[in-house]
Amino acid sequence: MRDAFAAWKIGVPAVVLVHEPFVALANAQFQALGAKDPTMLVYKQDAPALESADEIAAKARKVAAEVIRLLSSAT
Repeated sequence: MRDAFAAWKIGVPAVVLVHEPFVALANAQFQALGAKDPTMLVYKQDAPALESADEIAAKARKVAAEVIRLLSSAT
């Protein structure tokens, strides 16, 4: 998160990935850092040990595509 904040300060787009259970903590950290309109991607808490490799790969592709979309819209 601090790397993303440093990037935002100099005008470089960045996305912070946040696991669902930590959204409130992430928002508190954003506020403490003074981040204005941070770009955050919240992803679902899941249990990869209970999923197939194909399911995990599909989820990873979905998150990666969303990061690309967010970064593309930030420019």
